[in-house]
Amino acid sequence: MAFLLPWLALASSFLFLFTPLSDSANVLFSSTSLHPVNRFIQRELASELLRRNHSVTWFEYGLSPNQISLPKGIDEIFLQVENSPKTAALRNKAGNVQLISNDQLWREGFWQPVEKPGGWLASLELCERVLEQPEHRKAFQTLLEKPFAVVVVDDLYNPCGLLLAGLKRALFVYWSMTGLRTESAWANQSPSPPSYIPVPGTGLTDDLSFWERTYNLLAHLRQLYIHQHIILRRVDKLFQKHFPGKLPDSFTLERNASINFVNNPPIFDFARPYMPRVNFVGGLHCKNQTKWTMDRKLLQFVNASSDQKGFILISGGFSAQWSDAPAEVIENLVGAIRELPDIRFVWQFDGPAPRDTPKNLFAAEWLPQQELLAHPKCRAHLSHGGVNSVIESVWHGVPVIGWPLSANGRDNLLRVTARQAGLMLDKKRPSKQEFISAFHRIYIKHYKEEMLIFQDMVIDVPYTELNHSAFWVEFIVRHQEVPHARSGADDLNIFQYFLIDVILFLVGLSLLVLYLFILLLKLFFRLIIFLIKWPFSAGWGANKEKKGTKHAMAKKRD
Repeated sequence: MAFLLPWLALASSFLFLFTPLSDSANVLFSSTSLHPVNRFIQRELASELLRRNHSVTWFEYGLSPNQISLPKGIDEIFLQVENSPKTAALRNKAGNVQLISNDQLWREGFWQPVEKPGGWLASLELCERVLEQPEHRKAFQTLLEKPFAVVVVDDLYNPCGLLLAGLKRALFVYWSMTGLRTESAWANQSPSPPSYIPVPGTGLTDDLSFWERTYNLLAHLRQLYIHQHIILRRVDKLFQKHFPGKLPDSFTLERNASINFVNNPPIFDFARPYMPRVNFVGGLHCKNQTKWTMDRKLLQFVNASSDQKGFILISGGFSAQWSDAPAEVIENLVGAIRELPDIRFVWQFDGPAPRDTPKNLFAAEWLPQQELLAHPKCRAHLSHGGVNSVIESVWHGVPVIGWPLSANGRDNLLRVTARQAGLMLDKKRPSKQEFISAFHRIYIKHYKEEMLIFQDMVIDVPYTELNHSAFWVEFIVRHQEVPHARSGADDLNIFQYFLIDVILFLVGLSLLVLYLFILLLKLFFRLIIFLIKWPFSAGWGANKEKKGTKHAMAKKRD
């Protein structure tokens, strides 16, 4: 038996090394280039799948490569649309989608819609260029021929990603990088009653008055109309132009997603119903800070802040470019900082440092935002309302001063202010005094207390959202389709779904019963009246006949 031991050891080593590979899968990610921040979040899941021994391919297309790097080991395929006379106009459309160089962002009363038709038009043009250029079409065809166990598709401004999933007839995860938008909920059959679920972009909460419910209903119908009748019809036209008869309509593709991811933590949004295949995975990039990796000067700056006042973080994320902000806004903010020397400020500023920078201000083009929010001396976060920035603030328990510049930013901040975990500036161009007032008020104790309660509800779960999202990808790899997570609503038309046919039947039946009841009631009353009148009419006739007989006999006597 001794001579068998080396062979048994070798066999055991072989099984140990190669058994995990039997569970590995090829996963394809398809992200939009029109929202660079989406890649920042999605790469966290891609990295986790790599760590779990899966193979990951990343497909993206656009005007220029994304500056956000991907982890080593990911096979990236980027199809860059070549320059042409139309490229300048297309680049301008894409720029407006990304909110870069857009002076409208700072205008009072202007709220960029959550789902921008212009963004879809730009993405459709990009997708069409990809399918028209021979080398890109060849690369696209190669992706179609390569076997993938599951495809993860960004659901906003990504028609080529949806096309790829549809042509492959693959299991796919449809990932909403905003919240659960009205049209997304409609596609995955999650009920969205406008009576208490605010439509994204309306600036409403779940506490609605009569007129707010009226406005919310109209916004709900408008959103569905735009997506169903303006956007998806153009998507269908593109698909049928290049792949005629090879796949169903785009709405059917959206509805047939195996799993839906939503970039919100489970308790972040207002309470709402949703289908079992909808999974809230927001905050999957959030991590506990175990060591500081930030720049030494920055670390010294925040460490030197006072224990009582600490420091306030100011950020604009990927969308709000401070270099495009009006000079008035910069001057007011710098002036407010200068008048509060006992508070230190750290500002993610994408241009040259403001003139006459106060000593209590540290400005840099890039900042490790999560590290700063996790720092024990971080007292508040002045945020434009980007969903990931707001989630990070909640995850680390830092009160928020909301400065909404777009409709979706306002919606995200309302999730915080409605819970009294922060405050909101009323204007896009606050005065210096309004900034100072907000900086003072955020130190009121109840903001921190409410934020800590909110934080506890978000992070007090038995798993991280990163593990949660990776689990569901592996779940559909193992089990393929998840029919038990789908409802019978998939087979219903709009009349059946809203029970319009049943309501019409019941209304018709009720009207018929009412008609028969009224008819019988009329007959009954006629019968009663007849029975009441009949004795009198019969007696009167008899008396008249007797009188006539007597009169005739009297004449005979005469």
